[in-house]
Amino acid sequence: MATMTYQTLVSTTKDTAENFSDEFSTNIPRFINRAELRLTREIDNLGLTKYVSSNFTAGDAFLTKPSDALIIKNINFTKSNGSRVNLVHRTNEYLTDYWPARTSTGTPRYYSNFGANRVLIAPAPVSALDVEMSYVGRPEALASSTNETNYFTEKCSNALFYAVMVEACFFMKNDGAAIYWENQYNREKMDLLNESRRTRRDDMEIPSNPGGGEDNMIKGQA
Repeated sequence: MATMTYQTLVSTTKDTAENFSDEFSTNIPRFINRAELRLTREIDNLGLTKYVSSNFTAGDAFLTKPSDALIIKNINFTKSNGSRVNLVHRTNEYLTDYWPARTSTGTPRYYSNFGANRVLIAPAPVSALDVEMSYVGRPEALASSTNETNYFTEKCSNALFYAVMVEACFFMKNDGAAIYWENQYNREKMDLLNESRRTRRDDMEIPSNPGGGEDNMIKGQA
């Protein structure tokens, strides 16, 4: 099956909706944009995980998140001997109790989300160590002529198309058709979520909780 592209998605949406009006065509990019945002928030596939490398600033307890970060999955830093150390995710209150003097330095152990744009580190790093952050972020958005394909068109094309059709039917005020496409989208979404669960299984027996602690993942129908 050929990979879906921006142009094929646009043309298929018009053909399926049987709407070739200028007004409808003008709004299709908006349908696609909302569909991509929905997929980013609702599925948990590894293809949405991004990695960025930077450095701590000595004495600075804050680290800036990437502008497209929605969920921080992991933060680790490299010690002087080359070994990597994972920081443990805790709440802001926990970090304040553990290390109340934010400018006091030490070996970082914990991090918390400090608003939408920063994370708090405790203790504040003593030196500018290399740090790596993994996070969930939206793939580069589809756009006419500049970006014809992305992760969604290559790996989640059915779900993307169904989500676009939901938006298209809302636009056309066709509630009955919107319900139909919503059901198709939800069925495909469950398949994608099950695929994600299967990639996190330990020896194909128990879904792994990457954050540690009690296994609280829902078992899929593998």
